[in-house]
Amino acid sequence: MKSFSTLSGSETTDLHQPLSHESAIPDAKVDARIVWFMGPRSAGLTGVGQHSLALAAALSKYTNFKVETVDIDAKPRSFKRYWNQFVRYPLHAFRVARSTDMIILYAEDLSFLIPIIHLAGGRVCLMFHHVQLPGHARGLVERLKSLYVQMFLPLAPKADLVLVEGPAAAKDLIEVAPVNPERIKIVPCPFEDKYSPLDAATPAETRAQARSILKERLGLEIGNALMLLNVGSDETRKNNLTLFQALAKLQRKDLLLVRVGKAFNATNRMECKTLADTSGINVHFADSVSEEDLGYFYQAADIYVSATLHEGFGRTVIEAQMAGTPVIASDIPVFRGSMGDTFLAVKNPTNPDEWVKAISSLIDSPSLMDELREGGKTNALQYSPDVVCDGLHRILLRAF
Repeated sequence: MKSFSTLSGSETTDLHQPLSHESAIPDAKVDARIVWFMGPRSAGLTGVGQHSLALAAALSKYTNFKVETVDIDAKPRSFKRYWNQFVRYPLHAFRVARSTDMIILYAEDLSFLIPIIHLAGGRVCLMFHHVQLPGHARGLVERLKSLYVQMFLPLAPKADLVLVEGPAAAKDLIEVAPVNPERIKIVPCPFEDKYSPLDAATPAETRAQARSILKERLGLEIGNALMLLNVGSDETRKNNLTLFQALAKLQRKDLLLVRVGKAFNATNRMECKTLADTSGINVHFADSVSEEDLGYFYQAADIYVSATLHEGFGRTVIEAQMAGTPVIASDIPVFRGSMGDTFLAVKNPTNPDEWVKAISSLIDSPSLMDELREGGKTNALQYSPDVVCDGLHRILLRAF
């Protein structure tokens, strides 16, 4: 079995003024080869991995680009993964840099490849997703990851091109690394239309169908509960504990919280579970969910909640909007940039009382539910892969 595989093909842009396909292609003909270095194959369903996979696939529609993706056939935290990332990846990058127009690194944790690619005479584009803020790393794994990214942060300014997901991420990056602002380009996350697999006559019928499917496939009994959904890993910056504290205060027996995502921080997960057990919170943890089932989770929910304190973009809120699920989220710049006024914002996301107020107000207002549902669907349209990729195509052509 190969340790990593190569698969063929598969100016900042205003998000509200998407580029047309025609405007993205200048008269000059370019025949460019792009090699996209990904992370562990089994981590492809993470937000970072999804971002690159969707963009690489969408770029394949352009006949003047040949896009190849390279990934590591290993589990995220395994010896095999690190052997391939730190030994075989550098050798492969040095080799292909001589025959490619651009190497794209899918995340900041591959920044160490930048000088190796330059040494071989190649050009490199770094996708930088988010800056770890002080105080947002707790526990051994989170701190090690933070130290690792900080160690290679000085290499980011040496990339020929740096792609970030939004203005907030660009601002954070410039504050911590001397990256030339002219090299930073904004390419938001693209989203394929796969989070709303059901299309019943009404939202209520869609929820009922999705819940029935989850019961049949996963044994999850939701019934007529008011389901709150949160998707993402257990990390300090995700602020999940505050959400649990709010539900402990709310004391509504008709609420079910479903948490989808791995326990990246085991201590954080245990704190949430302990609080749920002692306060009577009805909660279901789903660590591993397929892409198909994730769509059913989104459509089974009454409300999507995200208490995160910091994101580079925050994919899950847009995924929820695509599925027609109203969103309550932290009032942080990245969400204001990606959702505008199409979500219910919690001004102080570290205050459980504000979450109690927001959740209660939305549950008690069907008209607001409908408004956020329709506004969210409209908002999500701007993130289709074709729209986003037109902007990336023009950025890369100008870089060539």
